[in-house]
Amino acid sequence: MRASSKTRGKRQTAPDAASGGGTGASSNGAGKPATPPAPTSSDVSRGTAQMTSPVGDRINVQIVPGAVLTREEFLASSPPFSIALDGYVQGEPFLMTTSEGPYRNFNHHEAVDRSCTCATCEQVRRAILLGLYELYADSDGRRATIWVNDCDQDVCLASWILLNPDRAGEPLVRTLAHLEDLLDMSAGAFPLPRERNLLGEIRWVFEPYTMNRPQLSRSSAEDMRSIIQAVHDRIELFLTGQSETLPLLGGHREVGGGEGWVLAEVDHQHARQKMVESGINAAVELYARSGERYVYSIWRRSEYIVHFPIREILRELNRAEGYEADDLAGWGGSENVGGSPRGAGSSLAPADLEQIVERVVARHRLHA
Repeated sequence: MRASSKTRGKRQTAPDAASGGGTGASSNGAGKPATPPAPTSSDVSRGTAQMTSPVGDRINVQIVPGAVLTREEFLASSPPFSIALDGYVQGEPFLMTTSEGPYRNFNHHEAVDRSCTCATCEQVRRAILLGLYELYADSDGRRATIWVNDCDQDVCLASWILLNPDRAGEPLVRTLAHLEDLLDMSAGAFPLPRERNLLGEIRWVFEPYTMNRPQLSRSSAEDMRSIIQAVHDRIELFLTGQSETLPLLGGHREVGGGEGWVLAEVDHQHARQKMVESGINAAVELYARSGERYVYSIWRRSEYIVHFPIREILRELNRAEGYEADDLAGWGGSENVGGSPRGAGSSLAPADLEQIVERVVARHRLHA
């Protein structure tokens, strides 16, 4: 996800293991649908939704908007043969096998060197080619319950690959995953060639997500399911040479900033590419607002932009809003990209946020 890098929100409460969760709970037998974690009070209205594999395998996607679980919560609340994608489980990727079945976390947001770590879609694609579904299978065939909390580009492509495992090795799937990997790991800042307007085709594939991005903090699980399905449909068209192209849309208006960074209001996710092309290496983007709540994304082109310490900035923004410095419910992200609390947004007006960020940048520069 490169939109706001999994902007954080209130963490979902894991269900009681006695209600059907738990490691190896017998009530989650082969072929039976998984029971999603019960949403917290802030997410009740957003619900849950499910998608199933088009090829008839016992592979399904569970959509729980805003959920962020710890490893322990995931293992306690999810059935065996579960796979968490792209920040549904906080922390580094892991594989855990139990007597009832495996658990896998694919993630590239926390506890990793982001520019040296594949995006979730490419982690998934390589895992399938290396035998994921030999482990994720029983006597009745392949099976998996896939857990997501968002519907960004990385989630859409990773879930499509998991639902269509026999196609993971196709050349155009490799191309799509490779380009999404480069864009996602760099927060959309990686310079790419403009051959055959390939980037225009990829922008079109993911347009159902990008055009709905400003409303996603309030989107229901069913809304997210519809977006994921629309992207899946466009992936199919891309792979059969029937895709359209989408020009580079969007613009930005600088409303503040400091030495070496800008605070900008953007009207489309693609504005970031234009910002990079204009020479901007670090920024805070304001891309949605509702009353006195604001939705921000914060990024730098890479870890080599050392004057803009994103992790330190995120911690300071959390403190300013009353969170613990590393609270999963608050501001979060990785070393190169992050964002405001998922769902809730931020209470910090642009002018207040500007002062906090510039104070951290100045302090970092003083001690560099």
